Amino acid sequence: MARYTRAELADVSGVASRTIRYYHSLGVLPKPSRAGKEVVYSDEHLDRLRDIVAMQARGLRLEAIREVFDTEPQAGDWRALFDPRASQAVERSSFIDDAELVVLLGDRGADVLAELVSAGYLARRGDRWFIEDHSMFKAALVLYDVGIDVTLSGVLRTMIQSRIAVLADELVHTVRDAAGTGYGGEGVGVDLSRFRDRLLAMAWEVGGATLAAEVERAAAEEDTAAHRAPARAASGR
Repeated sequence: MARYTRAELADVSGVASRTIRYYHSLGVLPKPSRAGKEVVYSDEHLDRLRDIVAMQARGLRLEAIREVFDTEPQAGDWRALFDPRASQAVERSSFIDDAELVVLLGDRGADVLAELVSAGYLARRGDRWFIEDHSMFKAALVLYDVGIDVTLSGVLRTMIQSRIAVLADELVHTVRDAAGTGYGGEGVGVDLSRFRDRLLAMAWEVGGATLAAEVERAAAEEDTAAHRAPARAASGR
């Protein structure tokens, strides 16, 4: 069995030493063994770190990750869906049958099905349905439930994807340009293939909250402007 010092584990995993210590404090990473005065890590720790990064990349916070590791998930349990040790991980796109589609649509009726197909969220392929992006598909249903039709959500989807694509390019280029400067001040080189999951974790952690905050700001400003317009008209300005 391979043995690593903390610095070696940080280098091979791409997780900074201080982060490894933090994971110990949270209980998501087992404590290392000791060889004299040195702490010693094994492949078990390396695998666990990779599992943590994989779950973070799918949007799971550390408290929930600890819960995944602390329990034995049963079939249908949400923990099983996020557990990288299981085989039920949900892919971004997939094929589903008619029965699965009925469950997803619930009581929304046939009208929304036609709209989802027309907007490109869903496509019939042979005897199955193809969902290109589960997150966007579910978002369309949520927006539909609060009164935004599927056609409009499709326009919003295209707008968000195109703008985010530009931002994603800038983020990745920034990380690539930092190659050779080390990671977290610990001399761990930036390798985009190795740091892909950590970039995804950052996107999940920051992106959604930031977008929501900016939408809230823009809506508030729009609302304020709308209230000011009648007042200006009344005053003749």
